[in-house]
Amino acid sequence: MTLSLVLSACSGGTTDQPGPGEESDEMPQSVVGPDFSTVFDADSLWYDRIDDDAAIDPRSDEYVAALVEEGENPVVSVNGWTMPVYEADAATPRYTIQPTEDYVAGGWTLRDVPIPDAAAPDPQEDGHMVVVDRDEGCVYEFWQARREGTGWTASWANATPTDGDGVYPDGLSSRASGLSAIAGLIWPQELAEGRIDHALVFAYPNTRSGGPVPPATASDGTTDDDTALPEGARLRLDPSIDVDSLGLSPTQNVIAEALQTYGMILADTSGGMSLYAASPQSFENFPYPTSWSGDIWKDLSAIPFESMQVLEVEPQVERYSGPPVTNRCSDGAFGGAAAGGQDDGE
Repeated sequence: MTLSLVLSACSGGTTDQPGPGEESDEMPQSVVGPDFSTVFDADSLWYDRIDDDAAIDPRSDEYVAALVEEGENPVVSVNGWTMPVYEADAATPRYTIQPTEDYVAGGWTLRDVPIPDAAAPDPQEDGHMVVVDRDEGCVYEFWQARREGTGWTASWANATPTDGDGVYPDGLSSRASGLSAIAGLIWPQELAEGRIDHALVFAYPNTRSGGPVPPATASDGTTDDDTALPEGARLRLDPSIDVDSLGLSPTQNVIAEALQTYGMILADTSGGMSLYAASPQSFENFPYPTSWSGDIWKDLSAIPFESMQVLEVEPQVERYSGPPVTNRCSDGAFGGAAAGGQDDGE
């Protein structure tokens, strides 16, 4: 499915009090809500620091030049086009979800899916939603989720274990790349603490056709432009840059440091270049600075994305074409999926 995840960020520390008509970049005093910044296995790729001497792709400058010439400022999606995330436990109501899109020959059913009563999908067209059950060890994710009567349905739904790597080996995640929808999000608690200890994900319009590169396992790339990046490509901010000397706001400083240390992975195609913050609708209070509250997206153009480096790009691979891998969290949670390939629409 071509998930048009379109186009927000925060930090630790305090700022000067805003003047009349100005918005504050200061984090709220408390954040009440989920924190799944470290949901997957600690040894997974999301928590790998990038060595200063990591191999840079010979065409890095070309790729980055094309990336920043897309015509729109880089942003972080905050108040829409991102991922609401909810926590489930043994008392959470359970539902059977039968996705309405036919991405698996023979049908697809998830049973005993926990969805809290207060859960709601993102209000934009993609309608993403994520539910995490730590006790069960499972991340459930949905594309175009919606309530129907007393139940729930979605255009697509799947699940992956919390002790895994956040990558769907058959590409059947709710993101076009096969990467879990919860992976690589910016969390308000991280911004409040002043550090992000994992890789981020991003999307942009000009993704390359012809298949993904690891860690992505699927792709919705459509362009043959040889300066286009394939989904799964990983970039990092030039480590020689002194981020503290850039004069960034506290929130953007935290994001820039994460981009330098862990980088960002291309996870989808979108209408503009965007990183993703956990949706504020998952929290009891608005968890980001007031400067993030007015628009769907928060501008990140003060971060020097023109100084990004593309890590060595592996050869593109064919999308997985075998039977769907249904043993995500437990065999009993799935049923009705016949062996076979899947539609290239994801």
